[in-house]
Amino acid sequence: MFTSKQILLAISCASLLSLPLSAATIEGVAVAPEVTVSGKKLTLNGAGLRTVTLIVIPVKAYVAAFYTPSAQNSPQAVMASPGPLQFQFTFLQGVSSNQVAQAWKAQFDTSVTETYAGFEKDRDAFIGFFGALKKQGVQKVEIEGDQTRAFEGDTLKGTITGKDFQKAFLSLWFGAKPVQASLKKELLGN
Repeated sequence: MFTSKQILLAISCASLLSLPLSAATIEGVAVAPEVTVSGKKLTLNGAGLRTVTLIVIPVKAYVAAFYTPSAQNSPQAVMASPGPLQFQFTFLQGVSSNQVAQAWKAQFDTSVTETYAGFEKDRDAFIGFFGALKKQGVQKVEIEGDQTRAFEGDTLKGTITGKDFQKAFLSLWFGAKPVQASLKKELLGN
């Protein structure tokens, strides 16, 4: 038999688990608790730090934040989500347009597990949307309907149409060979 205190504690814990993640600060980057995409409110699903090892030195590259209409705590849930979804990448170093292109290409080449006929053309078009970034520069990617929209700050730079590209892009973060295993867990809120 449970006491009333134990029941109240269990209810309190359960209600806390159902709340969206609150705002966070990672490496000095304020991560918003929610965003709006096409008039729809999305809540922070998870956020984390991407590091890259250059020679043998780990470099803090960017803070990634992932927003969803409801909690998505598994790769399968993300891949099945009707969306909309939004990723925000806040860069911790200034990077040239060439460095941005090389970084995206390396990520796609290493981590994408979902490909299709025409993938390389879409990947190259997507990478071409982005230019140089100053420190604290933000890239956003929105997935809605059959469109994947790329933004620098709040400026739309281009759109890739097709669910196949969306699956490929999501596999970067949530596939069998994610960009960074710890970041995959963090974006899933684990």
